[in-house]
Amino acid sequence: VVGTKALIVGHGAAPAKVSAPAAGLRRVTFRFRPTSRPSEISLAGQFNDWAIGKTPMTDPDGDGEYSATLLLSPGEYMYKVVVGANGWTQDTSGQDGEAEDGFGGKNSIRRVDERFAAIAVRTGDGEVFADGVEHTQAAQELNHKGAGRVEFTARAHRDDILGVDLVTWSGKGSTITPMPRLNTDRVYEYYRVDLTLPAGEVSYAFRYRDGAKSRWLTPKGLADSDTERFRFDAARFPAFVTPDWVKNGVIYQIFPDRFRNGKPSNDQDFKEWYYTGKKELPASGRINPEFQEYYHLVKDWNDHSVLTKAAHTPDGRDWMAFYGGDIEGVRQSLDHLQSLGVTILYFNPIFEAKSTHKYDSADYRKIDPHFGSNEEFRAFVREAKSRGMRIVLDIVYNHAGNGHAAFKDAVEKGPQSPYYSWFDFKQWPLPAGWPNVGRPWKPADYYACWWGFGDLPDLNFDLARYGGAEHAVRDLSDATPNIQLVRELLDTTEFWLKDMDCDGVRLDVANEVPLWFWRLFNERVKKVKPDAYIVGELWGNASEYVRPGLYDAVMNYAYFRDPVNRFLGKGQGTGAEFDAALATGRLTYPSQAVEAQMNLIDSHDTVRFLTDVGGDARRLMLAVLFQMTYVGAPAIYYGDEVAMEGGRDPDCRRPFPWDFEKDEKRMQMLRHYQKLGKLRGAHPALRTGEFHTLSAEGQTFSFTRRLGDEEFVVVMNAGRTAAPVSLDLARWGGKLSATDALDGQRVNWSGKAALTLEPVSGRIFRVTR
Repeated sequence: VVGTKALIVGHGAAPAKVSAPAAGLRRVTFRFRPTSRPSEISLAGQFNDWAIGKTPMTDPDGDGEYSATLLLSPGEYMYKVVVGANGWTQDTSGQDGEAEDGFGGKNSIRRVDERFAAIAVRTGDGEVFADGVEHTQAAQELNHKGAGRVEFTARAHRDDILGVDLVTWSGKGSTITPMPRLNTDRVYEYYRVDLTLPAGEVSYAFRYRDGAKSRWLTPKGLADSDTERFRFDAARFPAFVTPDWVKNGVIYQIFPDRFRNGKPSNDQDFKEWYYTGKKELPASGRINPEFQEYYHLVKDWNDHSVLTKAAHTPDGRDWMAFYGGDIEGVRQSLDHLQSLGVTILYFNPIFEAKSTHKYDSADYRKIDPHFGSNEEFRAFVREAKSRGMRIVLDIVYNHAGNGHAAFKDAVEKGPQSPYYSWFDFKQWPLPAGWPNVGRPWKPADYYACWWGFGDLPDLNFDLARYGGAEHAVRDLSDATPNIQLVRELLDTTEFWLKDMDCDGVRLDVANEVPLWFWRLFNERVKKVKPDAYIVGELWGNASEYVRPGLYDAVMNYAYFRDPVNRFLGKGQGTGAEFDAALATGRLTYPSQAVEAQMNLIDSHDTVRFLTDVGGDARRLMLAVLFQMTYVGAPAIYYGDEVAMEGGRDPDCRRPFPWDFEKDEKRMQMLRHYQKLGKLRGAHPALRTGEFHTLSAEGQTFSFTRRLGDEEFVVVMNAGRTAAPVSLDLARWGGKLSATDALDGQRVNWSGKAALTLEPVSGRIFRVTR
């Protein structure tokens, strides 16, 4: 699985009527006929964050065909059908297309277009279309910022109503507050107002105005009166505070084995027990990946062809080639990182593990010995912090590794092991010769493991449920928690935050761990270090996770990486579509979480951005210009700053080319990154300033960032030809003076700002009034 105008609406005339919105929801039915009658079957895809069971398919007439109907906005969605508890299946008969799923298979693609009936709405008819119009008091709808300051958000379908009022009741009677229309995405228009509420309980409801009628949004849905009301008090809705150092930071992601070899003496020697029988090739010179592994060290740091042209694997891809990167290599590169304006180092897993990626932990409290020692890492943290850099660690608690001491003990002793219950065993003992069985076998027949990979045995959080069934349990009171395991994981997290002085955690496959555990996790983390950063790996809408008591933010695939890749990277779509996709992200999460989002353009789980756009350096430069000026924390994947390329995993994890100074194209990219990093670091408006769209015409897009007296205007052209941009200067009184922040050119505009942008380019202007 892959791993999306400020206008105050008063009581005036209605906008022009339309029979159907230009963009809106469409009814889309998915149908699938499995080969047998499963106990459960569901859809999982980009529309529900790939969650098993969230979108069940049913067969009410018993004819063997299962279906599910969704309301989706126009666009393309990757998905699969999940047959049973974990039977991920491609929908080859119903799909409109397919895409690599990252695991050797394919995701299906459903294209939502004019084939599907659109929801018909009309302004001024006195009707409010109800589907999707709700107020669950989730953090993005009822956002307590602290000190009684509360941000209320409501939504309606595009072109369906005249406006929304927030009505509040307290001891002094009622107050009516018109809600400004904040923004519009492909489906909804959003209304938001920020109020300071009196102490104690306040009740409220939303009045939707359309034509001569009003409808009330209440806890029971849309109603004709306000007799039912929502209630707010600070005790039930604690303030949501996210770390300021993230909002003001620039993140740099490091894949340790491939970043820099600073200490050859700790290179892989494969002496650990879990490499036994896996260090030599069979006599045939080829391995069968179903049951054989071959771990080896590549002597030539610059030879990345090994990753994709291996002679010993069926498809040429090699995930088991080590290069020798380590913590000392990162320490030696701190000057380079500082030149980029980096203030946060995000490490892919550094714990002892058998693999190159280290998501198969063998010891959660020990640095992999081929990266360094715990003492060396502690010293590294101190040095990085002396330079103003904080440390975020990648942790996966969905599964451990089959090299973990607890799993080894459980395999050897079975139910007599104190760790047996840490894992979900289906049968025991395992096949003779484990871990070198010597023949094809299916580990998933013996124990639950992530996506069937035997190297990644699932951790068992709920003693009453098996495998994926525990993921659906949201509340601790409904679970039978594995206390011993939970305590160990929480204590481990505290060790890295307190003893090793790290500052945050990135949580891998976060939606495949019970939600109740993440509540306990948040409680422990924030107790140990109140300003610690908790960021989840969730590829879709993660609003149920980004809220008080859970996560501060997520890796922003859906609402940053995906629209940036499509519009700025590939020149697809329009500026208006890009604006709508960005707006969805800003409205999906509380504003203080939006400012802390990890805004990436690629990662260890994606094709490198530069490769994905056909090697066009202009596209990368434009994407980075936007990344460094948009809301949220820019996240640089190691090597992008020197124009690294790379295809699908493992090619996207090539070793860093430390001879980059010999290549002027790499140096040009580096200078671009350095200039933008320095600019963002010097100007708070580019970090936490208000964001407003100025224009979105054709394939151009412009916006402002403003904080206090400081303001910037950013203008971009994602098209393949030069394009004019015209900016209305009314907000500046009809006149504007500005300086190009990258080349120092001064401009003076009056009435309208007219400029022409070269293809695939952008400019940043600092307003001087």
